[in-house]
Amino acid sequence: MSDFSSSDREVIRFLFSQPNWVDLYELHMQFGLSPAQIIDMLERLITLGFAERQGAQARLTQHGRDWTVAARNKIFLDTDRKAWRPSSDQLLADGLEFSTPYMPDLSLVDRKFFVQLALAKRSNNDKD
Repeated sequence: MSDFSSSDREVIRFLFSQPNWVDLYELHMQFGLSPAQIIDMLERLITLGFAERQGAQARLTQHGRDWTVAARNKIFLDTDRKAWRPSSDQLLADGLEFSTPYMPDLSLVDRKFFVQLALAKRSNNDKD
């Protein structure tokens, strides 16, 4: 497994943190993943010999635990992947392509401005 989605990473991290069997429903509740997402991820881990399943419970095998430790940088610190929401700092520094999706750095957004804007809009609608 070389490409890990964020849900893959969370499931691997969670299974690694648990020494015993984990109820699959717990993964659903913990991460809001669909049963299909959980089963798909788990089946890939089982095929590689990294996990095992018993009914509605799963756990990493010892081989899977060893693999997680050995591949931890590639799994959890994959810095080569492109962010799908670059910050404004990245846009200015990296000169991203025109077609790259943009999401502003929300910590820089003036919340009061938008609250006042919404309140003013609501009062204008009440006058009509």
